Amino acid sequence: SDPDIMSQITETKVAKEVGVLNKFMRMIDICPDKAFYGFKHVSKANEELAIESLMVTDELFRSSDIKTRKSYVSLVESVRENGGQVYILSSMHESGKQLQQVSGVAAILRYPLPDLDEESEDEESDSDESGHEKTEAELHAEPLADDLQNMG
Repeated sequence: SDPDIMSQITETKVAKEVGVLNKFMRMIDICPDKAFYGFKHVSKANEELAIESLMVTDELFRSSDIKTRKSYVSLVESVRENGGQVYILSSMHESGKQLQQVSGVAAILRYPLPDLDEESEDEESDSDESGHEKTEAELHAEPLADDLQNMG
């Protein structure tokens, strides 16, 4: 209950979150097969028991949409059960804002999963090349764009 101790605990927690987010960002450049983001990719990595560190924004973890919240709570529980570290980043902090820019969920893997990208490309995908989920408008615009291109 000591405010000074609470402040130190909070600073330590934030420092760990910033550290793991920075590690993730470096991993994207160094070994992209060990850094995944977006719910579909991260979930597939979890199915392979490959997640070492999971980062989720508090916005997603505490979403007012029940289906979304259940999906992320389930993912977090599964990663913890499989021995992974979980970090819930505050969307009020700069680290949470950075994570939100890459979909709000990201994972550092224990080992590379190079086939994971190929698998998701083979499936009928609802995400673009950068791994971001497409909006309903974007999904409906694609067939229209294809039709216009075929007419031209």
